[in-house]
Amino acid sequence: MKKLAITLMVLGFNLGFSQAELPFFEQIAFDFYKDTIIQKYPSEKKIRIPKYAVDLHPHYYRFQVDECLTGEFLDEKTNLQILSSYAEKETDFDFYTQLMNYNGINKKQFRIKNSKTESYPYLRISMPYHKKTEVDKYIVNIAEYHKKWSIEYFLLVDKNGNVINWCRDKNIVITQYHG
Repeated sequence: MKKLAITLMVLGFNLGFSQAELPFFEQIAFDFYKDTIIQKYPSEKKIRIPKYAVDLHPHYYRFQVDECLTGEFLDEKTNLQILSSYAEKETDFDFYTQLMNYNGINKKQFRIKNSKTESYPYLRISMPYHKKTEVDKYIVNIAEYHKKWSIEYFLLVDKNGNVINWCRDKNIVITQYHG
């Protein structure tokens, strides 16, 4: 009886807090990428992905959204802000140990790396942002980096974690090296 009471208390405690948790945006974005985007736009080489969600976040990244998603250009300087709970999580140790779930991935398309690697091609997924005036729709960017070029995808995700719209950057910048 004592074990049952403790079990119910623990489960009740966890269930009470899990309802208030936000979706795991990096996982949602990756799953959408592997199930939808890469099927439509396959990569010629295996894409490297890190084990931990935080390692998917790009360094020195200025968040912006192409007009293809919302009909207007948006950026973090004027129209967008990071989801506040993500900004708070950056000080939380658990935030840095959150493993991605790569069960069932196609190993011909992806290579899981232990750390944030930048040998090409590799994938980065941004933290969620939202319009300053609209807090129930989130924007997550996925960047696929290749040696001489990159492609960016923009996802609009609702508060339940459903992708409601997405687009591909129509202005792919190609950099060529002439030695």
